[in-house]
Amino acid sequence: MIRMILAAAMTSACVAACASIATAQGTYPEKPLQLIVPFPAGGAADVVGRIVAGELEARLGKPVIVLNRPGGGTTIAAKEAANAAPDGYTLFSSSNSTFTLQNAVKENVPYDSAKDFEPIGQTGTLAMVLVTHRDNPIKDVAALVAAAKANPDKLSLASFGVATISHFAGELFKSSAGIKMVHLPYKGSAPAMNDLMGKHIEYHVDTVIAIRPLLESGARPLAVFSAKRSPFLPDVPTLAELGYPNIDLVSWGTVVMPKGVPPAIRDRLTSVLEEAIASPSVIERFKKVGYEAGFKRYPDWPGFIARETAEMKELARKGGIKEE
Repeated sequence: MIRMILAAAMTSACVAACASIATAQGTYPEKPLQLIVPFPAGGAADVVGRIVAGELEARLGKPVIVLNRPGGGTTIAAKEAANAAPDGYTLFSSSNSTFTLQNAVKENVPYDSAKDFEPIGQTGTLAMVLVTHRDNPIKDVAALVAAAKANPDKLSLASFGVATISHFAGELFKSSAGIKMVHLPYKGSAPAMNDLMGKHIEYHVDTVIAIRPLLESGARPLAVFSAKRSPFLPDVPTLAELGYPNIDLVSWGTVVMPKGVPPAIRDRLTSVLEEAIASPSVIERFKKVGYEAGFKRYPDWPGFIARETAEMKELARKGGIKEE
C-alpha cells in the first residue's frame, strides 16, 4: 500500500514538473530579454550586440534590451551575467578577451568561463593586423624580422593595452619569429593609431576596424593574424602564409547565458541566433564595422575554454604578459 502511495505521489510530481517545464518552454519568451554588453555604447562591440539584439527580437517576438556594462576589463558585465537567473532572459555578448584572456593573466577572476556560462553560439570574428606607416623603409614582415634579429630590443611593437588581444597577438608574433621587440602599451586603439600615423611609433597590432579607415591616409598593413585572409584586407597576407603556420589569433565574439538554462530554451536560442547570423542583412551590417559574420556551435564549451586558456597562459608566460 505504502509503495503504491509513494509511486502515485512520485508520478504526480513528475507529471506536474514536466508539465511546468513544457509550459515554460512552450511559451518562451513571455517577457523582454536583456543582452549584456561589456563595452560602452557606440563602439564596434556595442554595434554588433545591438544588431544581434534586434535580430533576436524580430525572431522571438519580444523586446531584447541591450545593457551596456563597461569596466573591469569586461569582468563587471561577465560577473553580472554569470549571476543572473538561468531562465533564458539574460544573455551576454562578449569575446575571448572575457572568456580566455582574463583567465590567462589574472589570479582571481570573479566568474568561471567554463562552468558559469552556456554558449548559444559564436557570432563572428574580428581580424588582428600587424601595421606600420607608409613612410617606414621596412616594407614587409621578412624585413621587419631581419631588422629585429639584427637589433634585439631596439625596435618597438605597440598594442592598445596591457593583456589585451592586441598585446597577446604581438607576443605571439615575436615568439613565433624568434625576435625581441619592446612592448609599448597604449590606453586604447585611438591613441596608438594616432601615434602610428604621426610616425611616433613604427609598428602596432590593431583590429581591422581601426586600420581600414586609415589606409588612404598612410596606414600600411603588413600581415593579418588569422588563418585565412581577411575579406576586408584581401591583398594583405596572413602570417601563416609568410612562414608562421602556428599563428592563428582572432577576436571571436560569442553570445552566452548563465549555466542552467533549460535545454529546450537554449536550443531555441541557438537555432534563432544561427538563422540571424546567416541573414544577408546581418552579414552586410557586420561588414560595416569590419566584423566577419560566422556562426559556430560549441559542443564542448568547457573543453574549448580550457584549451584556449591554456594556450593563452603559455603565451603570457613566454611574453611576460601580466595584469596591470
